[in-house]
Amino acid sequence: MSEYPDSWKIKDALQVYFSKYHFVDGGYTLKYFKIKVGPVYIPVPNNKGRIAAVKIHDIHHLLTEYKANLKGEAQIGGWEIASGCGRYMEAWILNFGSFMYGLFFFPGALFQAFMKGRAVTSNLYHSIAYNDTLLNKTVGELRESVGINNIRKNNARDYLLFVVYAFLSLTAGLMFLFFLIYLFINLLLNADKSEA
Repeated sequence: MSEYPDSWKIKDALQVYFSKYHFVDGGYTLKYFKIKVGPVYIPVPNNKGRIAAVKIHDIHHLLTEYKANLKGEAQIGGWEIASGCGRYMEAWILNFGSFMYGLFFFPGALFQAFMKGRAVTSNLYHSIAYNDTLLNKTVGELRESVGINNIRKNNARDYLLFVVYAFLSLTAGLMFLFFLIYLFINLLLNADKSEA
């Protein structure tokens, strides 16, 4: 049985999703959202671009039924990258982060989700307005419009794109890690100078 049945309106399915994952109204009005890295939560500003992207992202969770946990976020990240995030820069950035850790912790699930994303007709990042019209559509209508149930044999281009995106996400992750190490070393050096 589907977690979010086709007959449900998007606005009603979202309320169930928010309740299940303890999101107060999706967290759309919060000044900061938190990214969990191991046992640490890192606060990140909840800017307009991120809010616009996450509203669509949450609906994609309903359509795909990927959970809002570490594995599910890696899966939806792979699915959204494969089907494209359009002009939503924050979606690209956050999904690449999910894609990167998915490569290490959930490679099979990430790969399968990416291939499913390559098979869809489109997704909601492409020329869809987040408004009452969208929220009053049914889950089934949107699944049909994006082609969630499309059956298409993946081709060499799909596999090549997975490798390219994996390389890009790992490169970006390493650059970020080196940047953090650089900052840490500078902090240590500056601390030594101030004590001298």
